[in-house]
Amino acid sequence: MDNLNTLSKNWFSDGWIDYEYKKYELLSYLQKIDKLFNQTKLYPYFSYLINHYQNISKYINLQKDFKKSFNKNIQSIDLKNLEINFESKFKDHEVIEEMINIVNFAKKEIKNSIDQGEELYDFIFSKMRIESVGLVPFYNKEGYLIITKNGDKNASIFRYKCSLIHYESDNYYGLKTQKINNDLYNYNSTPSSIKINLINQFKDLPNPATYSLHCDLNFSFKHSIIPIAKRWLIKHINTTA
Repeated sequence: MDNLNTLSKNWFSDGWIDYEYKKYELLSYLQKIDKLFNQTKLYPYFSYLINHYQNISKYINLQKDFKKSFNKNIQSIDLKNLEINFESKFKDHEVIEEMINIVNFAKKEIKNSIDQGEELYDFIFSKMRIESVGLVPFYNKEGYLIITKNGDKNASIFRYKCSLIHYESDNYYGLKTQKINNDLYNYNSTPSSIKINLINQFKDLPNPATYSLHCDLNFSFKHSIIPIAKRWLIKHINTTA
């Protein structure tokens, strides 16, 4: 189930266009994601939901623009209020009408699942303590992230690099991470001592930005802690740039 992405991008318009069938298909998919959320596995499933919601919203808006583009006939004239009422020449086809019912239903249901994902995100993040290790240099787009959580004996250490990505006239920050061997950590290690070891081992970053993250609960490392930590780091770098 970890590879769950069984709903195609255009699932609502692919194949058999039937409201009950598409409703069953969507609810079955959302039920699987709900089970993953209950296991505190947030990503990448939360991102899938957002993408589906954006695709459906885009389709709904395109349909509205399409209808508006048709010429209108005068339906009636209200002399009292000095208004002219128009009637669109566009007539919904049966299949299109069915699709509109499908996407309107889907938008509401997916939004409910997104709200659950946001609540889970906030809950997991509330159990994290993120601190800078020592003084943070002016250049913080490269550095280290030290992650520990209750129930684990070792820290997970990542080297990160944040870069600006230009896409469709907008700028985004992208984050690449590389895991570093856990030999730098032992029972007596502190984030400060780990940072010193990192400086001694990797001479190309003599004054690295270093952050430590500790999670109080034993959440999924792969599906929750790491992706949330990366999102926080990108946001932090973006706001301090």
